[in-house]
Amino acid sequence: MSLFDQGTELVGRVRSPEGKLQTKELLDVCRSILPIVDKLGTGFMIVKHDVGGNIDRLATCAATKPDEYQADVFAMVRDDVAAGTNTGSSSVMKGLLWLKRAMEFIVALLERLYADRTIALSTAASEVYYETLQRFHGWIVTGTFTVALKLVPSRDDFFNKVGVAPGDEGAMAAMHAFCMAFSGVLAEIQTFLAANGLDDPAKGRAAAAAMAEEDKWLPRMTRAFMELDSSTHAIDTAQFAAAMEQVLPIFEKIGTVFLFARHEFAVKIDTIVAIQAKWTTLDQIVAAGKADGTITKKNSPARNVHRLLNTLNFIAAIFQNLAKGMTLKDAVSDAYDRTLAQIHAWVVRAGIKTGMMALPSRDHFLASIGETEESARSHAEGFVDAAHKLVGMIDKLYAGVEMPRSDFTMQADQLVAALGACQSPDPTVRKAAEEALNQHKHARGQVVNLLRVALEDSVDPAVRQVASISFKNLVKRDWAAEEGKQSPLAEEDKAAVREVMLEGVTRAPHAVRVQLGECVRSLVYTDYPEQWPGLLPQVVAYLTSQDQARISGALYVLRFLARKYEFRDDDERGPLDGVVNATFPTLLQIFQMLLAMDSSAPELAELLKLVCKTFWSATYMSIPPILNQEAQFSGWMACFHALMMKPLPLDQLPADPDARKSWQWSKAKKWVMHIASRLFNRYGDPKLCSDKEDAAFAQRFQKECSLTFLQASLAQLATLTQGSYLPPRVINLLLQYITQALAFSHTWKALKPHVEQMLLHVVFPMLCFDDEDAELWADDPQEYIRKGYDIMEDIYSTKTAAMNFLHELCKARAKGNLDMLMQHLVGVLNEYKAAHPAAPVPLARKMDGALLAIGTLSDVLKEKKPYNGQLEPMLLQHVVPLFESPHGHLRAKACWLAGNYADIEFGDGQGKGPTFSALLQRVVAAIGDPELPVRIDAAVSVRAFLDAVDEEDLDPLRPLVPQLLQQFLTLSNEIDNEDLTFSLETVIERFAADMAPYAAGLAQQLAQQFWRITSSAEQGGEDEDDEGGDDGALAAYGVLRAMSTVLESIHALPHLYAQMEDILFPILDKYTSTDGQDIFEEVMQLATYLTYFAPQISPRMWTLFPRMLQCVNEWAIDYFEEVLLPLDNFISKSTDVFLGSQQPNYLALTNQTLEKVLSGDGYPEDQVVCAPRLMGVVLQHCRGRVDQCVGPYLALALRRLAPGVESQDLGDALMCVLGDALYYNPALTLQQLAAQGALQQALGALSTTIFANRKSGKMKHYTSPREKKVLILGLVALLALPEAQLPPEIRPGMPQVTSAVLRLLLALKQQQEEHKQRGSDDEASGNESDLEEESEESGLDDDEDEVDEAYLRRLQRMAAKRAGQDDEDDDEDDDYDEYWSEDEDEEVQSPIDAVDPFIYFAETLHAIQHSEPQRFAQLVGGLDANVQAAVQGMMQYAAQVKAEKEQAAAQAAAQGAANGHA
Repeated sequence: MSLFDQGTELVGRVRSPEGKLQTKELLDVCRSILPIVDKLGTGFMIVKHDVGGNIDRLATCAATKPDEYQADVFAMVRDDVAAGTNTGSSSVMKGLLWLKRAMEFIVALLERLYADRTIALSTAASEVYYETLQRFHGWIVTGTFTVALKLVPSRDDFFNKVGVAPGDEGAMAAMHAFCMAFSGVLAEIQTFLAANGLDDPAKGRAAAAAMAEEDKWLPRMTRAFMELDSSTHAIDTAQFAAAMEQVLPIFEKIGTVFLFARHEFAVKIDTIVAIQAKWTTLDQIVAAGKADGTITKKNSPARNVHRLLNTLNFIAAIFQNLAKGMTLKDAVSDAYDRTLAQIHAWVVRAGIKTGMMALPSRDHFLASIGETEESARSHAEGFVDAAHKLVGMIDKLYAGVEMPRSDFTMQADQLVAALGACQSPDPTVRKAAEEALNQHKHARGQVVNLLRVALEDSVDPAVRQVASISFKNLVKRDWAAEEGKQSPLAEEDKAAVREVMLEGVTRAPHAVRVQLGECVRSLVYTDYPEQWPGLLPQVVAYLTSQDQARISGALYVLRFLARKYEFRDDDERGPLDGVVNATFPTLLQIFQMLLAMDSSAPELAELLKLVCKTFWSATYMSIPPILNQEAQFSGWMACFHALMMKPLPLDQLPADPDARKSWQWSKAKKWVMHIASRLFNRYGDPKLCSDKEDAAFAQRFQKECSLTFLQASLAQLATLTQGSYLPPRVINLLLQYITQALAFSHTWKALKPHVEQMLLHVVFPMLCFDDEDAELWADDPQEYIRKGYDIMEDIYSTKTAAMNFLHELCKARAKGNLDMLMQHLVGVLNEYKAAHPAAPVPLARKMDGALLAIGTLSDVLKEKKPYNGQLEPMLLQHVVPLFESPHGHLRAKACWLAGNYADIEFGDGQGKGPTFSALLQRVVAAIGDPELPVRIDAAVSVRAFLDAVDEEDLDPLRPLVPQLLQQFLTLSNEIDNEDLTFSLETVIERFAADMAPYAAGLAQQLAQQFWRITSSAEQGGEDEDDEGGDDGALAAYGVLRAMSTVLESIHALPHLYAQMEDILFPILDKYTSTDGQDIFEEVMQLATYLTYFAPQISPRMWTLFPRMLQCVNEWAIDYFEEVLLPLDNFISKSTDVFLGSQQPNYLALTNQTLEKVLSGDGYPEDQVVCAPRLMGVVLQHCRGRVDQCVGPYLALALRRLAPGVESQDLGDALMCVLGDALYYNPALTLQQLAAQGALQQALGALSTTIFANRKSGKMKHYTSPREKKVLILGLVALLALPEAQLPPEIRPGMPQVTSAVLRLLLALKQQQEEHKQRGSDDEASGNESDLEEESEESGLDDDEDEVDEAYLRRLQRMAAKRAGQDDEDDDEDDDYDEYWSEDEDEEVQSPIDAVDPFIYFAETLHAIQHSEPQRFAQLVGGLDANVQAAVQGMMQYAAQVKAEKEQAAAQAAAQGAANGHA
């Protein structure tokens, strides 16, 4: 039955015999539609969630009165209305209303697709959305849906997913029938809702706006107070609270300084509403307060009534003053002095008085409330009269009671005093103040009061800054509640903070604004838009205010709004569309206005920067549709061009180079160039854009902007030739732009005439050693080195950008340009050679630039004729002499350049000859240079020389090893440099056979270096601006890699590992924990070496076993693959310890981890796959000793398979658990599967996967030889089980087991042959005989040596993976076929390695044939003739394999005897 047939059938059950709509049956229909919502794509997950939530809400309510509510869905709506709860967002009525609307959308969409057989799904969904749901949605939800509608699949894909094949008219008719049937039910629901006034038609937002216009605030408030009966003390409490609520809007109209007052006013109204049923009149409230003594207590109902009356008096006084013709500022100030100031503490009075400076004009205020002078006066007279009557009547109730002044949670003077004391030089005073603040931090109102103090100009600036910092810390720590917990800050306080944050940022001085800015970012990220929907309208209002301070504040906050969505996926960026559409038109006007200003003020640059940064964030992932509008596109691009061309006000340029980095004009220029470069990089070629909006933008950008921006970039760079200044980061971005211009023909044509001038007079001078380099070299050589090797410095460096332009030009546009450049560079080389050694400093610096250029072009020059034939003479004539240069930077550059060309084909071959030797000797000698940068460049270059030498030519270099090791370690103590460590690794790798005498010393010094690096990082870890932090982390990583290389080099000397463990265990001990998260892979690699190659695993190493599991359990699931290797070693090498230990119980801990990983949600499947592999390790190594694990392992594997897995690797690994279990104990395995009711299911699934094929005919599953072998051994063990032990239900299927084994054997045989064929070329190279000789000389067993080498290959590949190198693609074979991983021989070393699957199969069948001939006939005789022949062929092949193995063993024994005799 199709989805729609099922739906129609369910619709038929909705109406009861009495004609009522039954709740359960209605909800069943709605549930049946959920799969349709699913198929609309991920963008509709929110719709599915809402529909599901409404279904659950109605079902839950129906269950409370099943007899009544299940029989009639409208019954519970009627009760909801009767109880007055139907207006709540989570009410039953709203649930039915929104469920009905969602169903109407789905039905209308299906009908549209039925009526129009060609309409695209996205078009139909968009049209139907705007016809049905959109009128009920606000702009935020509409924006979300707009994004969702872009993400729907194609029409054909959608119908395929819902089971409707193309052209299937029967299915389309079924869909139409369902829609018609369900439409009637939905119409009945709509009739019921409309008849009861519950359909909330909204009449559109325009109608709502018209209604609001007809019912303006001032007359509405006046009516509310005039309707109160003020002739008696018994004023109705509910009516009083409702009237007071009408006052609230005025606080928003008279300025943000009163937003705090609005919040407190609203809170007080809420307390009155809460008790209105208990005390129905105001006189009862006051009487109760007098009776229980709470009338003067803070937040008591009686005191709150008094405070509300005081505020009402204040509002009435404002309108009285306005009637006298006062300005709004004077009217509010006078009214405040006569009313609220009498009860406010001084800090509140001071803050409000200051805030009154920002009050709007009288005209602006009247316009904001929709009144003219005449209408306001008319309405206000009635309000003032009614308010005075009310206040006069209720005031009599408080006769004889002295009402207190208002206070803070901490008294104002106490709060300010405590904040001031936090700066006291007396630690006792300071500590007491901090404890007082900490004690009150979560008290009601404290977070609000901290913000108040921070914003009050009358408070000491230092105290304000402390208040802002305290506020920031409180917000960052406690604003967003931890998952499953509630924020300790009151929601009312948070609402009050949100209301004034924008104005606070606007008015705060810089020191306070910096702190508040972090808070705004936190609030935007956590609260917008759900808890802070008013932020965007407030930002828009500020942008259009014509007030520079407010515009600045709005830009500041808008930047955070855009930044929130900068890196979000499409399905999370819906609210950004609303932000962009609401602000970009105004933002463009502001941008144009700022650029038109004839000013060089830093404040102007700051605003320009904010506009650019907002654009950057809002367009980071894609182009908003609004930017493809003509006015918007042209306007924004013109502004960017104008800012690119705007001259810097160099008269304001800071003298301090560090200050120039933070100069506002530098930042404004930097950000506009960021935008220009990214737009060109991303949209310079429309063919690279797949998104429709992006492609449209790219077409215009390519045509209208790419050349214009290029000309602007060239013009800016040209100013450098006239001695002008540009910030280094701007130069970097300008060079990036012109480098990108090389890629396109139209921009290259425009650039080409400028290339020579640009190359020789702009780019080449940037390559040369300059004053800044010389100063850093002399004053801080370590920093000079850091900058030279730091990847991040390369990204931002002008020198690196110049090198990139040079390289791309000579590689992509070499014709004419390479020769021109080389002519210039050769001229510099010759000029320097003629002057050497007395070359002046300027010439030496030019020489440095020429060498840098030649090194940058190394890959080009090595390939291009005639230059590739001139490299050796160039090195000999121009580089070798530089090692004696008096200029240290030239000696360093000689080392660097020599390393770049160490791999060329010299006259005597690569890595050979006198020139190579001369360069190497000088580079090695330079490691002892007096200048540290020279020593480092020399040491790093050694790696290139060693890599260039073939293995057989290394002997002449062996005498250098002790010297190089000592020099590298000495340098490592002077500076932490990853490249230096890589060079040390190279020495160890290339001379591994010589490392034994040095291994312990190397490990000891590397460990000391590691501890020094990590200690330094920990001490400076809190400094976010510490630029060396990343270098330290990279250096620590490099040191651990070097340690692994040392351990690898001594793998043939296992007795050394105990000493290595002594040195390295403290590192493993500390960093097998959360402390090691950044270096965990490297730590696990060390543990792998120490557990694999050591003769035995020490008790000390065993202490790491439970901690490794703990790491996987708590945070290191992404490193399970790396942890699996040492775990395997522990279990395989010390099985008795693993099984015998009780404190701790290693087996139990392992099983806990397996259950957590396989039962948990959200774990990456590429790491979960390690869990079934670990099960295999346990079952294979502990065969016969862990019977209690078989059942749980099978249950875990099958339970994880039940819902399906996306990863085939994981699915296959889980099925291999069945193979391991069968081989472990087939009878026990069958018994456990039967007990779980999964016997036939498990074996059936295994058979299905074994016989599944790819298009090529090869197996789809179990692509690795090891997986095939595990399954073969398990299934053969099942065949070997006596028939009496086989459950009756599987006996008929045993011939199928034989066929499955045969399929696996044939596939394994073919895979082995293909692998052997692929490796034949390598075997013909002569390496095999070399290995044999080495094996004989070392006295190692051949098999053992092979395993060690294979294991090393695996570890080396792991290291390459971590270093960012790609392994060979396992999927290179056609049709994504089976692969032979190099890991096959070393991934695990287990007892099954000694079992040949072919021989095991043949011997098992022979045994069955002899012991149970009838059963043998059943297993084989029932197969078809071809399969029987294949079985016989496999038996013969097994005999051949067995004979070859016996012959090889005999030869090995004879060879061993001969060696022993010798």
